[in-house]
Amino acid sequence: MQNKAHITLVPVGGLANRMKGINAAITFADKIGATLEIIWFTGWELNCPFHKLFAPINRDGITLREATFLDYILYDRPRRKNLHIPKLFQKIMFDKTMYESEAGERTSGKFDFTVWCDKKKHYIATFSEFCADEKRHVFEMFKPAKELEERIRQNVNRFSAHTIGVHIRRTDNVIAIEKSPTELFIRRMQEEIRQNQDAQFYLATDSEQEKKTLGEMFKGRITTSPFRADRNSVEGMQEAVVELYTLAATTHIIGSTGSTYARTAARIGKIEYEYVSKEASYTHTCPTSSITCKHSLR
Repeated sequence: MQNKAHITLVPVGGLANRMKGINAAITFADKIGATLEIIWFTGWELNCPFHKLFAPINRDGITLREATFLDYILYDRPRRKNLHIPKLFQKIMFDKTMYESEAGERTSGKFDFTVWCDKKKHYIATFSEFCADEKRHVFEMFKPAKELEERIRQNVNRFSAHTIGVHIRRTDNVIAIEKSPTELFIRRMQEEIRQNQDAQFYLATDSEQEKKTLGEMFKGRITTSPFRADRNSVEGMQEAVVELYTLAATTHIIGSTGSTYARTAARIGKIEYEYVSKEASYTHTCPTSSITCKHSLR
């Protein structure tokens, strides 16, 4: 490649999805020797600046900045909300563009992103993990903000030797609500107790009702965040990071169908992950790859 490629990345979605997109972009930029600029937008899906969640990413050739007012006009991903106006500017500013639906489809296929990145200026908006490096630990570039590290440490210090992570996704995740009902979590947690009488649980959830229900049922065995579940505020998203890394410090994680949050925590902590489902009871995922293998508990 004669001219060094430059990639502008707009990570899309919630916390775990944005982490996947950034991780993939950094891996890809390292692979092809490109410079990378990451622009962090706030919105209903994640209403918090990056610096309130994580320490700066210090890597040569990589910058990450919070979106300015002008960025919303020039670099935001085109959609109905902005009348697709940014796309007009992006056609002029970039040699090639790729948006989230297109990136998602290409990630699941045999598309060669290296061949695609043959020009000088590229724009990618994605939540997809389109590039991976098995030699490097995933998400190693993410470090929680200093003020959050102490809260994570305090949580982990209360763990027993057999603390299991439980992540129950509710609110806007229709798949998780439909396919991973609370009774399946209760069944799995009861099974863990039968297997080990010393079993304890750390519950991470975006539902106050789930905290109350499981807190009463597993009283004395379960701990959860004292903060109200709220993903639309800075405080709520900071707690999401605290819970993510607290889950990563458990022995293994039981999660919800259709949510990448618990799987991300498992990959950070290099621990086993499973999700409860009406369809297959659970699926165990190797935390360092995308390979899954199904097990039946019926």
